[in-house]
Amino acid sequence: MRAAGGCWRRALTVAALAATAAFLRAAASRAEEAPARLQCFTMAQARSKMEAQKLADPFRCMRDVALRLQAEPLGARLCQLGEGLIYEISLLRRDGHIVKILVDAFSGRPHSSSIGADSIGAGSMGAGSMGD
Repeated sequence: MRAAGGCWRRALTVAALAATAAFLRAAASRAEEAPARLQCFTMAQARSKMEAQKLADPFRCMRDVALRLQAEPLGARLCQLGEGLIYEISLLRRDGHIVKILVDAFSGRPHSSSIGADSIGAGSMGAGSMGD
């Protein structure tokens, strides 16, 4: 009986190790697929980048997106997303929710990774909101 108990313990230990290894592999693959994080610049850094790289006017981008979404513009900041530059535009919707829209800093068009980018281009509401 004692040998059978030891066999079960070994089997459970092997199963636990296999499950842990599978979990760690899945976590590692998700980490590799994680989207690039926003790294935003200070106002001084943003000004110099806007001048040096001839970026779109952030106020015009903010106004255009606010008009399309019928929202109140709150602010814009220049950020780096992966290899590209984007403006992160904050808007206050009529329902009181704050939304953040990503706009390509070169073209002034909604960035493809922005939630609701297709909807913004079509002129209707559909942006993701913060604090829903």
